[in-house]
Amino acid sequence: MKTIIIGNLEWQADDNGIQRTWREAMDYATSLGNRWRLPMIEELISIIDLKRYDPACKIENCRSSYYWSSSPYAGDANYAWGIHFHNGPVYYGDKDYHYYARCVRNLLQKE
Repeated sequence: MKTIIIGNLEWQADDNGIQRTWREAMDYATSLGNRWRLPMIEELISIIDLKRYDPACKIENCRSSYYWSSSPYAGDANYAWGIHFHNGPVYYGDKDYHYYARCVRNLLQKE
């Protein structure tokens, strides 16, 4: 799998082109093993690039579409946070909607 380093995080260079429900996206990230996970909303926000449009993303192979974060929406357990990378709005969506997943993992700390 190709990856991209941004800050202290290693990101998948490409999503795999499959839209998933929130639970399926969480399971997909876990299935990758080796500490891969769905990013928290703050981490997903960190790759928005508002100087770009369609997509507004720091990662080149990003779709102008919705991506899930792992962060649930506190106002309703049936919703979770995500981003639409067409122009970068942060939103919350029904966990049964089908969006893309771009997984992330923390870089190992050097001792």
